[in-house]
Amino acid sequence: MLQWRELRADERESWYREKLQRDFPADELKPYARIEALVGQGVYHCCLFADGAGTEVAYAYWKDCGKFVLLDYLAVEPEARGKGVGSAALRILSEEIAAGRTMLIEAENPACAGSLAEQAARKARIRFYQKGGMRLSGVLEEAFGVEYRILTGGPEADDREVAQAMMDAYYQMVPADIVRREVKNWIP
Repeated sequence: MLQWRELRADERESWYREKLQRDFPADELKPYARIEALVGQGVYHCCLFADGAGTEVAYAYWKDCGKFVLLDYLAVEPEARGKGVGSAALRILSEEIAAGRTMLIEAENPACAGSLAEQAARKARIRFYQKGGMRLSGVLEEAFGVEYRILTGGPEADDREVAQAMMDAYYQMVPADIVRREVKNWIP
């Protein structure tokens, strides 16, 4: 059984440099200073998941958006992959952390992949979330040059509400002039 806790202030910078920069493309990473500012406002959370022996096996960063929770980053340590850790962490996120709220997840759109291998990896990520009970919404998003499919979990929300919640989250996390220039979403 996984246990979780929030990363302490003295852990967050090294975690960002060692884990997030390893696991996510640079164009998908928020600046560390911005994450810290959001944590300081009490709306952004950095969680560590450990197994029964206390071994760190996964982490997630998420934003509290009122009736929504935006799962910003979720990754499993390389040596723990393929063992159900990601599924267990997703279950905790949706059942305990989001608890009665709709979870929002951005997954890179497979239709926009630059190669067949990348397309397969993107499809696998979406299948992972769907296996964990998440649903593909009808909302597409482009943020900082990357196109995403938006998935939801927990209580149902209509696509217009999901699209608005995503834009609201960006406006809370990123300066408005940058959001207006770099982020858009639509329902085809």
